Amino acid sequence: MDLLDVIRKQIDRLSEGSHSVGLRSVLRHIEAAYRHLSRGQTQQDDSAFTDAIYRTNQAFEGSIKEAFRILAAKDPESTTIYQIEKYLDKHKIFRDRVLAQFTNYRTQWRNPSTHDYNLDFDEDEAFLAIVSVSAFAKLLVDQISEHLSFVATKKDVEAHKPLAKVTTNTSAGLAERIIEIIRAFLRRYAAVPIESEAQLIGALAGFLSVVAPDIRYSVDRMLPESRTFRVDMVIENENEQVLIELKRGHSRRLIDYGIHQLQLYMRAANAVGGILFLYSPKTIDYQIETRKSSEGKGNIFILRPTSADP
Repeated sequence: MDLLDVIRKQIDRLSEGSHSVGLRSVLRHIEAAYRHLSRGQTQQDDSAFTDAIYRTNQAFEGSIKEAFRILAAKDPESTTIYQIEKYLDKHKIFRDRVLAQFTNYRTQWRNPSTHDYNLDFDEDEAFLAIVSVSAFAKLLVDQISEHLSFVATKKDVEAHKPLAKVTTNTSAGLAERIIEIIRAFLRRYAAVPIESEAQLIGALAGFLSVVAPDIRYSVDRMLPESRTFRVDMVIENENEQVLIELKRGHSRRLIDYGIHQLQLYMRAANAVGGILFLYSPKTIDYQIETRKSSEGKGNIFILRPTSADP
């Protein structure tokens, strides 16, 4: 996998905004770190490995500045890196996976290289630092992408509430109600390009927050009953819990895998409702299939384009 290409494509998919210049600078610093690593490997210049880590430090600090700007909605220009880090920690801005990479890079590479100017790093350390900061940047851009999509969709729905109105049967089960909300979301935003799963999750959450304020939801949630299962969305009211797995595409292989995931998640959470939402760009013609979970407890609703294979 070309991590640089993955991050580059993620950044290119984002809408232009105050974050654009900063995130592209982060990418350039990581690219420069790779070049230093290559120079050290090909020219037997060990100082290049330390240069690589100084570049990854700049990528790291640029990343957290853009996180502060977008996720905390604060201007990083008049705030020190130390203050930004304290704020991000205190207010739990990062998702768990982003936080893990943030902590790892800060502890293993940034702090040692910043606080001890006598340190020199070797090839393996430079390589690990580049991989670490690339993983942090990749996951952070995912969270930023989701957040921007959430904000844009919520703003649009609030400005055009009559067009986004959703009429649901309040006596129906929570899963059936959520399906109707997703259908309304698709009717409203079928022509809007959603190019990643992060954007899809953010847009759907933004829509849901306005049209169904009585429903509680969380995204990218680790099931407390499991240390390994992480659900795209969890929807809850006073009596029910529904797990949602989102996919971009509708191949038979993707459907089978999504059903398998939901069965595991539902068993772990003891949930009786699951929705597999198979998103296809510019398509509003969807159909519903209902299946019993593998243990016979609860239903899995498959919302997929009618063009999907039977």
